[in-house]
Amino acid sequence: MKSTFCILVGLLVPIGPLLANEDATLLTNDLLSRLRSEAAAQHPAVDSSRLKAIAAYQDIRSVRLWNDPTVGLSLMGADTAKRKDDGDVRLSFEQPLPVPGLYEANRAKAEAIGRAEVQKTRVSALSLGSSTAKSAIELALADEAIRLQTSQIIWLKKTVENAHERALNPGETGIDSLRLESQLVRDEQTLDAAKRTRDSLAQRLNLNLGRPLESPWAAMSLPAQPVPVPVANAEIARISRTNPQILAMQEMANAAAAETRIADRERQPGFAVGVETDLYSGGDFRSTTVGVRMTLPWFNEPANQAKVDASRSREQAAGKDTQAAFRDIAAGVLSAVSDAANAGAQARAYSGEVYNKANTANTTLEDSWITSKSPLTDLLESNRLLFSIRLEQRRYIAMQLAALEDLYVLVPNRQ
Repeated sequence: MKSTFCILVGLLVPIGPLLANEDATLLTNDLLSRLRSEAAAQHPAVDSSRLKAIAAYQDIRSVRLWNDPTVGLSLMGADTAKRKDDGDVRLSFEQPLPVPGLYEANRAKAEAIGRAEVQKTRVSALSLGSSTAKSAIELALADEAIRLQTSQIIWLKKTVENAHERALNPGETGIDSLRLESQLVRDEQTLDAAKRTRDSLAQRLNLNLGRPLESPWAAMSLPAQPVPVPVANAEIARISRTNPQILAMQEMANAAAAETRIADRERQPGFAVGVETDLYSGGDFRSTTVGVRMTLPWFNEPANQAKVDASRSREQAAGKDTQAAFRDIAAGVLSAVSDAANAGAQARAYSGEVYNKANTANTTLEDSWITSKSPLTDLLESNRLLFSIRLEQRRYIAMQLAALEDLYVLVPNRQ
């Protein structure tokens, strides 16, 4: 019996920590940054936003200081003597003068809209980059699950061999072997499903990156331990400086302020200078008149004042919208930081005390089952618990990285 026990122990596979796959690509922040940049560089949604920003800056050049002049031609119908005396051809030219401050206000509005479109392009790029990074995190988690499931199957196969050896002892039956073989078949099916899921995730990542769907991806691995989590208060303080949505809304508020100035300037009278020249069609010059014209906006003062009031209300609304958006984003920062911190704490627990106790219990049960002191059901349950703990630790690492991606969208440019 003692020799049989020694043989069985030699066949057992240790249930220690799963070693990292040296062939797997570690999912580092540098790798995620490259994937974000690649996705943003070629995606049509980002290209569309970029073209809108270009158009907005082209609109700046379309703002005119001088309105178009007007020219006129008039012909007189009269008797010959009158036409000779007064001239029968009248040429006119009129040039409106710039309204003081109107050009500057129009240009300020166009520039603010241009800057807002640039920030909207950043919003699109950050959102797409975050989605791509999350796809990469899911793919790495799928690879981790496949490695763990593969390790589980290896353990089961060795344990089946151990069960066959035990069945040779007097008084033992083959029931444990049958149970283990049944469990092995189920776990192999689970592994096949995990591989199919992995293929789907790889295709989705290729779709985000604009690559052919069947482009291969090497196996990836998540960091072994959680990464540091930023302080929520510090991140909230950075929102006004770094969040592109807030920056875009601030620029639109500036555009609304410029619109108020435009409406106020349009209440002022407009001036134009004109020249009229009378000629006789026979070729003689008769007279030239130089004049100044002025619009009379006071007849529409109620309407003009209403336009100013409406513009001022929109300006104030834009400021309130920015404040409301800030609060929403700050709430998102708090949620992302909390999720990242909680996931990190759980990952540390599942790789520390929780794992160590489960591993010790599993090792004890394994030795006890070999000596027929514990039933197979206890060993399988203990092993499933240990497998679940390993997988949960990997999931919490992935959850933390995903939460930090959400935080990166809200407060980008973290060092």
